Amino acid sequence: CPHCPEAKNLGKQLEKETEVQYFNVDTVDGLAEASYYDIASTPSIVFLDNNDNEIKIWRGKTPRLEEIGEEAAI
Repeated sequence: CPHCPEAKNLGKQLEKETEVQYFNVDTVDGLAEASYYDIASTPSIVFLDNNDNEIKIWRGKTPRLEEIGEEAAI
């Protein structure tokens, strides 16, 4: 994935504020997560609340940090 390093860098920044999990779609677990959230393109970012309810999903792109703050209220 040519844009995945950018998404991973964003994840590292977000780790300062919230829990971050990474999934690789080349693994069984990664494919299961992608299927569950209807993700067909990479990179994708999924934000969940404390009850694992979906707040926001960005599919096939890496959002700007400011965009995440506005949309997901981290």
